[in-house]
Amino acid sequence: MKILFLLVVLTQNGAGDINVSFVNTDSHEQCRQKISMVENIFSAANIPIIESRCLQSDLSFSEFDHASSSRMIKNFYLIHLDRDTLQIKSMPDWRSCKHLEKTAAGQGKTYCSSSVQSLIPVSSHNK
Repeated sequence: MKILFLLVVLTQNGAGDINVSFVNTDSHEQCRQKISMVENIFSAANIPIIESRCLQSDLSFSEFDHASSSRMIKNFYLIHLDRDTLQIKSMPDWRSCKHLEKTAAGQGKTYCSSSVQSLIPVSSHNK
């Protein structure tokens, strides 16, 4: 099975909420190159970057698209980052996500985040 890498970029919007963007890559080198490109885009738009990491992962996400309004954001993820690990849990809504974020306080970096991107089931991207 091929090892894949996932670029996870957490940014903060004007209201202080955390948004997450995902980029699937085939190699660690490609992921590192994407970090530079994506960070430059967010920096040019004056969007604060909270975290950006390349980590080995078998998770796959839909293509990134800019949300033209907050109504487009329909996906919520609880993201836990350690030095070498990434855990992403899909959440049913913002309230549940924020509750678990508070519960996890003090246990490393845990963020409740929203995204326009959907998690693609493993069976769909292994075909």
